[in-house]
Amino acid sequence: MIPVKNIYYMLSYAWENTLKQDGESSLDSESFENIYNLLTSILIQGVKRLIKSGFARGYIDYSEDMPVVRGKINLDSTIKGQTLTRKQLVCEYDDFSENILLNRIIKSTMVKLLYCPELDKKYKGQCKVLLRNFAGVEEIDIGSVSWGRLNFTRNNHKYRLIINVCQLIHTGLITTEEKGRYKFATFIKDRAMAKLYEKFVLNFYKRELTGYKAYSSVIDWQLDELTEDILLPIMRTDIELESYNHKVIIDTKYYPNALTKSNLGETKTLISANLYQIFAYVKNSKFNGQVSGMLLYPTVDYELEQRYKMTGNEIYVNTVNLGLSFNEIKSRLLQIAKLKAN
Repeated sequence: MIPVKNIYYMLSYAWENTLKQDGESSLDSESFENIYNLLTSILIQGVKRLIKSGFARGYIDYSEDMPVVRGKINLDSTIKGQTLTRKQLVCEYDDFSENILLNRIIKSTMVKLLYCPELDKKYKGQCKVLLRNFAGVEEIDIGSVSWGRLNFTRNNHKYRLIINVCQLIHTGLITTEEKGRYKFATFIKDRAMAKLYEKFVLNFYKRELTGYKAYSSVIDWQLDELTEDILLPIMRTDIELESYNHKVIIDTKYYPNALTKSNLGETKTLISANLYQIFAYVKNSKFNGQVSGMLLYPTVDYELEQRYKMTGNEIYVNTVNLGLSFNEIKSRLLQIAKLKAN
């Protein structure tokens, strides 16, 4: 099991250190028994600052039956709804309100957390107090939120960290069951954790690894002739570490195990599909210098360090133990990168 404290540090890197920048350094000294207490504590700190600075507002469109005219009359809806029999008109208007999507996501998240059995009472109490400030904000069905389409600007950038927390809670922990009931997972779901692991490693190398450029990109297939390539899978790398004469392409794999049982018996082998994938990345890279590839698995109970020479390119398979202290994790990641990039 990954210690909750390490997840906090992973979040800090994955979210580009906004935890520290937003004054969350006080969390360093806190001890969290589970992931809900950690994420809710971050959420509470962010909402407190949000309330202090003021909620973002926006124009919200409304359509209501009204006894007096407000905005524009919708004649078609008025006739179809026979609202005139009640001496009312269907009016369409907009209102400059705090009832915007971002605020609704935050309120809905805190309301859901009140029903979480894993969350300590002190955090539930703080959520209840903060919810008093959301009287003018409606709840929303979080399942209808398109997270990738949320737009952050200079005017609402202060929401980014808070919404990241809300997204992780809803996509990584809370599952909707029948009749609107919610199931609260004990651990972050693998899909959400895989994305967190990938972003953590990328941003860690961006900040901590000197002498190399760390980034992610799309590698084009090196086709022998110009043909339609729309059916070919997109080769988007997780991480690339580049110096003037050497590139290491890293593919992070958040799997329970880096090894799998062979079809021929009990012998364990590396996962073939993962090797094929990193090999394809390396062979299609257009980098002029030396290109190496690496599969980087997380683990909490053992280390793996393999090196293979494949048609002139080195392919590495490594693990990083996320159960160690975070200083040891940092040292391991730097050791892996410098060893392979030299």
